[in-house]
Amino acid sequence: MNSTQHRGYVTIEALIGRLLLYGALLIAIAVVAVSACGPERVVLPRSSASASGLVTVAPTTAAPTPTRSSTAAPTTAAPTTPAPTPTAAASPGSTPASACPELTGGAPANQAQLTAIRIAHNPGFDRLVFELGPSTAPGVYGMPPYRIAVATSLSGASGQPVPIDGSSLFGVRFQNASTVNPSTGAKTYTGATSLKPTTTPLIKEVRLVEDFERVMTWGVGLARLQCPTLLALSSPVRLVLDFPTPP
Repeated sequence: MNSTQHRGYVTIEALIGRLLLYGALLIAIAVVAVSACGPERVVLPRSSASASGLVTVAPTTAAPTPTRSSTAAPTTAAPTTPAPTPTAAASPGSTPASACPELTGGAPANQAQLTAIRIAHNPGFDRLVFELGPSTAPGVYGMPPYRIAVATSLSGASGQPVPIDGSSLFGVRFQNASTVNPSTGAKTYTGATSLKPTTTPLIKEVRLVEDFERVMTWGVGLARLQCPTLLALSSPVRLVLDFPTPP
């Protein structure tokens, strides 16, 4: 083998060596590239809940449903009609003392004797009349002191209540008057001591309650409470009570 051939073999061997070296480098680069392109494993942090195998779902709070604010229509109160004032319809034992004003009159020096009682119905009123005559008791003939008032009950000298028909009651009390003549003891009034008229719609009974020591009291029972009007007349002396009724 000459020198020229020997140098050719050396050149070929060097070239083959370089090729092998380059191939090894390429293989190494390929391996590294393949490793670098492999799937990446991502490790997530484990919470205390996931570590125990439980998954906690945060509760969702529903948004409040908006409500329509409705303004109530103003209510108009119906006009109130004042209730009519009831007319007192009292009965003995419950008649209010202030239902009718008390009526008084007469003179303390006057003396008289009861001689008659009259009861009658007239258009619009029932009338009660006490007629009084002269007395032998010391004093002047004239209208004696009197007092007329609503009563719950009336009692005589014995203290026992005297029953009188009607649902309302008046007491008519005279001083210095009697049904008996103080000098002779004779009766100056000879009529009934309990009168129950049948023609008067309001007056139900007029009854003598007391006649003792020149104090004389009569009770007037009415079907309902009505305040009387009063007339004091003379010649002869008369006390007149008019109780209003429907016409």
